[in-house]
Amino acid sequence: MLKQKLKQKLQWSIIHLLLGALVLTIAAMLIYLNWFYDGRYLLTDLVGLAVIIFTLDLILGPVLSFWLLSPDKAKKENVINILLIVLLQAVSFSYGVVQIDSQRLAYIIKWQSSYFAVSKGNSRLSETSEHFYNFNEPKIGTTNRSKYDKLIKESISPVEMYEFFEASSYATECGIQCVVITKKGIVNVTKDGSSLVFSKSLR
Repeated sequence: MLKQKLKQKLQWSIIHLLLGALVLTIAAMLIYLNWFYDGRYLLTDLVGLAVIIFTLDLILGPVLSFWLLSPDKAKKENVINILLIVLLQAVSFSYGVVQIDSQRLAYIIKWQSSYFAVSKGNSRLSETSEHFYNFNEPKIGTTNRSKYDKLIKESISPVEMYEFFEASSYATECGIQCVVITKKGIVNVTKDGSSLVFSKSLR
């Protein structure tokens, strides 16, 4: 009897694992194709973050299914437990997607002759659109200098001070190719039609 019960619980856990793997695979493909295409994943630690989030979510469901579901319980109780497990997974997955979204490219800023790729999570801009900017540091004695000094005291990096950004473009800044600094190292930027393309730098 115990063996049969464990077998049934294991079957439910495997079904949950397979369904979870299918859903997460589809979600991962959609996220990659819409947010991190053309090498944008190179700009952040996306792979490591996504693996942790998806693995936790993938393991969470089957483990909870094995623990909470049982052939000894009433059908209604098992259905309620399934709904609770799905709800918990949905909340966990939603949190993970928010974290992944924060890794998307917000803009590229030129500061002190270098280009920096800034993610949404590190951007102070309310709206972002993968634009090129130049940082125009206010000169000492100008009206904007006090605001600049205040932001520095608040430990805000110049690459986040959108108050002093000047809009630019790929054509103006790069010509054929740019090299940008990211949290993961140096990345090359080229353009294919209207889309930016990112690739690993050999430097």
